[in-house]
Amino acid sequence: LKEWRAVATRYEKTAASFLGVLCLAATADWLRR
Repeated sequence: LKEWRAVATRYEKTAASFLGVLCLAATADWLRR
């Protein structure tokens, strides 16, 4: 269970940073127009 929790937290951090980068790119694209 501990291993699964570690994987879950790591995946959550990766998903959060991925979403952040996506939002950043979308905002930059929107500002360029």
